[in-house]
Amino acid sequence: MQTNHPDLVNKLLPGYNFVNGNSNVTDVNVHGTHVAGIAAAATNNNLGIGGIAPSARILPIKALADNGSGISTNIANGIVYAANQGVQVINLSLGTTQDSVTIRNAIDYAINRGSVVVAAAGNNGANLLTYPAVYQNVLSVASTDENDQRSSFSNYGTWVDVAAPGSNILSTYPNSYYSYLSGTSMDCPHVAGVAALLAVQGRSNVQIRSIIQNTSDPIPGTGTFWVYGRVNSNRAVRQP
Repeated sequence: MQTNHPDLVNKLLPGYNFVNGNSNVTDVNVHGTHVAGIAAAATNNNLGIGGIAPSARILPIKALADNGSGISTNIANGIVYAANQGVQVINLSLGTTQDSVTIRNAIDYAINRGSVVVAAAGNNGANLLTYPAVYQNVLSVASTDENDQRSSFSNYGTWVDVAAPGSNILSTYPNSYYSYLSGTSMDCPHVAGVAALLAVQGRSNVQIRSIIQNTSDPIPGTGTFWVYGRVNSNRAVRQP
């Protein structure tokens, strides 16, 4: 990501680049910078946007190459690294149609260490199983638009847990800019941000997932496109 973006610079912990084996996590692709801002951009600074969880810290991990592609080993290593650093919420705005035992084992490891793992449902506009979102212990997220309808590009199905806004989302962008992007990569950090708000309340990863699911608002497609509905952060954080 852009590590000196004014809306992110004070939020970042030292990260790691598993593609090149160094600490340079600079975002050439724009994807990471945009996702990070949705989850946790700073507030009350007269700049840009406010993230869902503006008090959260961000551990940037580069597991995909600059063109957005990657190998399962790097992704798995990134997940394990995050878990070992005590990261409470792991956002996976990535996906593939291929199962990976390596990634599945890494996710199991992270969850066993107390992390919540949130993953994007994918952008094929179909009921197409997408990994790692399809794994049972992952909180999987589809995209909705400004009308609270499923975004046309979003994957869907009863393997998807919840939905969140993913169409035309304004967030941080390289070169200290802000820009609108669409995709299930954008809805995923909305949910990760809500999970971070709940983590601050002292909730366990099991409790966080349950609260997000059960406080979601039923909207068109609930039960078909996703199981629980569109996330409602206000209801989630007010749960006793």
